Amino acid sequence: SYSFCTLLALVKKKKKCREKLRGSLNQGKMPLKTRMYDFFSPPLSFSILTQILSSPPDREIPRYRAKYEQICAKYKVSPIDKFVKKLNKEAVAWKPETNDRRFEYRMGDKGGDFPPNIPLIFNESMSFAATKAVIDSFAFWPSNWKHMNILSIWRCWGSANTEDDQCSGDDGAMLVHEFLKADSSDSCNLQNLEIIMAQITAKGCSYLGRALTQNESLKYLNLSHNREIGDAGATALGEGLKWNSTLEILKLEYCGIGWKGGEEIGRNIVRASSLKELHLKGNNLGSKGIQGIAQALAKNMTLVHLDLADNCFGIHLEAVEALRDGIETNDSLTSIDLNLNSLVPAGATMLLEVLKTKPKIEVFHIYERVEDDLFEQIIAETKAHVDRKKKGAKKGGKKRKD
Repeated sequence: SYSFCTLLALVKKKKKCREKLRGSLNQGKMPLKTRMYDFFSPPLSFSILTQILSSPPDREIPRYRAKYEQICAKYKVSPIDKFVKKLNKEAVAWKPETNDRRFEYRMGDKGGDFPPNIPLIFNESMSFAATKAVIDSFAFWPSNWKHMNILSIWRCWGSANTEDDQCSGDDGAMLVHEFLKADSSDSCNLQNLEIIMAQITAKGCSYLGRALTQNESLKYLNLSHNREIGDAGATALGEGLKWNSTLEILKLEYCGIGWKGGEEIGRNIVRASSLKELHLKGNNLGSKGIQGIAQALAKNMTLVHLDLADNCFGIHLEAVEALRDGIETNDSLTSIDLNLNSLVPAGATMLLEVLKTKPKIEVFHIYERVEDDLFEQIIAETKAHVDRKKKGAKKGGKKRKD
């Protein structure tokens, strides 16, 4: 059948089959549903191809948009104009007859990108009803598209004391909590979530922490620039993360976290979670907070990148000493950022000595205001680590060829 020939041409890239398909298309013998993708030949798997044929994006996206508009009517709010325009634009881009370059990239020789990788970004004020309409609409995301790549919420919510009808950060976090809880079993399987400058407090973090104990799809969570999170919020997130084995990247930059929060992060996140990257730039962890995190590094086997930049601990020698010991006992770290912490010479010397014993560490950022000689030695040491790795990779490649 023509449907089988379509799949065969796409999977095996047989020239004769493609020519036959083009001839059939020109004669108008093939149904529209199978004709949509016949002039491309990416090396896609059979399962992906069957998804494409059964759930064409240029039809599914308008169907989802219609459901979203129905939910908005139910809650008596206007659909978010930018969101609707984004969906319309994506639907058009997925129509082969438009010859859109994005479509050619997604379905072309690059290997394909299905389900559609549609980042959903919201950056304007939203009421509680408007937020709920968006979140509820995700239940109608096409189930055979496997996942939604990214949901980004920037400055959409306000504080609980706001006088207008803007959704509060904690109420928004509550809605996201309900969605993430349901998303662990079905729906769109969200992988990346950003909620930035949204006035989330410790209460909102408690919602998100509870969601993390059940959600198994989320890989990346960014809550940066929510300055009301504080120690209590970091503790609430840690309580959830210690039961989560799927989240890989957590960003809590400029979130007002102090030394108590640092100790809780060490106890529940560094020691007990499976994170690969932890970003804590711009907090006020101080000496005690850094020591709590450093002591937990000895028990961690998954963390690859640790960002402690701008955390007011460089002048405290006991904190740098604890960090040195933590790095020395950890075997997974390859990247460390200590920038914007004014290190005393003795502290910088400690870190240089431990760096010489850890060839896996290829990125090591420190504040440039440290003594010139020490700064240059640290830069040279990390460069040597990178060079040794490259030489090892070349030797390994030659051996395999032999």
